[in-house]
Amino acid sequence: MGGRLIRNAVALIASGGGTAILGVVFWSIAAHRATPANLGRNSAEIAIMILIASLSQLGFGSTFERFLPIAGNRTRQFVVRAYVVCFLIALVLAMGYVSLGLANRVVPTSFGWRALFIVVTAMWVVFALQDSVLVGLRESRWVPVENVLYSLAKLALIPVALTLSSSQGVFLAWTSPVIVVIVVVNWYLFKKRIPEHQARNVSSEALPSRRELTLLTGSQFATLLLNVISPAIVTLIVIQRLGPVASAHYYLPSQIASGASILIGSINRSFLVEASSESEALRDHARVALRAGLVVLIASVVLGGIFAPLILSLFGTTYAASGSTLLRLLFLALPGYTIATFYSSFALLDKRVWWMVVRDVFSTGVYFGTLFVFIGRFGILAMGIASLTEAGLLGVFFLPMLVRRYRATSSS
Repeated sequence: MGGRLIRNAVALIASGGGTAILGVVFWSIAAHRATPANLGRNSAEIAIMILIASLSQLGFGSTFERFLPIAGNRTRQFVVRAYVVCFLIALVLAMGYVSLGLANRVVPTSFGWRALFIVVTAMWVVFALQDSVLVGLRESRWVPVENVLYSLAKLALIPVALTLSSSQGVFLAWTSPVIVVIVVVNWYLFKKRIPEHQARNVSSEALPSRRELTLLTGSQFATLLLNVISPAIVTLIVIQRLGPVASAHYYLPSQIASGASILIGSINRSFLVEASSESEALRDHARVALRAGLVVLIASVVLGGIFAPLILSLFGTTYAASGSTLLRLLFLALPGYTIATFYSSFALLDKRVWWMVVRDVFSTGVYFGTLFVFIGRFGILAMGIASLTEAGLLGVFFLPMLVRRYRATSSS
């Protein structure tokens, strides 16, 4: 039991790690082959595409992971409807982005390139959601295979794509493999895995009603919106108040610390799926997930605190000198965030998530309030102080609730 949960978590960790490493290689090659102007515009085009697609998912990622294990003979219908709704929303948002003139400095003005941007943005939604479908159907082992092969395909296509179009080659290389990946993965899902799942789990009585599903996806979307917008706002604040150099010194520590959060998040996602699949073994799954999360958390805080200067020195001595204390503060904030993350899984299992949105709004307000108070005096360290303050409040508030909910699993 613990082995399956951990194996799935490790698969998700491998997917994130492998994709990140190959992503660095991709941008390194692109930087040597494309002009800085084309690289900058293509990277912005890709970032906007991913942003629109992320917002268009409407929180169905975690919804799949919570309810696909119990969807039974409604699994195919559930997935198809979510795909269609999210695809159409992405299509409308991408068309609006282009037609309103917001894309003028990013996407080429020709009809063909703009049509490609719109279509690929809508397809990216399916590309992102299919990972959550695999996870929800307990097929996490295929997630790293899919994403690593996609990343390798991007690398192989860079020279060809830049030959076809020097101005749009990077965007072409990034997006072209998506079509093949979507076809292959969804062929496997709809021809093999979903029929097997429906045959093995006929009943779908535990699925939420349409109203409940709307409320659940709505709450997940609100949380997603906060998670997407907040980092962008922080970056803008840092650039405006402290300048672009300080922004670079802040960005790297924040990305490194978020890597540890992704590790813990992978364990949490695996726990959610296993607990949804086998509700009678909720306590066992919770124990395994909490122990694994505790190991990752302690290792991250201790090793991150000790080796923060060494980690940042890989990017240059100025990054180590300016960002080491910030990185240590961000690692120290991980326990509070981890407690809130694990309790959120219990809230989703119990279908009580809207008040978690209230929590997110309140904690975000605390973060930005602290940031504005200290940024003038402490510079980029204000982000660390704000994270530590927010995480401390979350930990104090949710730890007793997490303990009570864990103890209650004995009767679940």
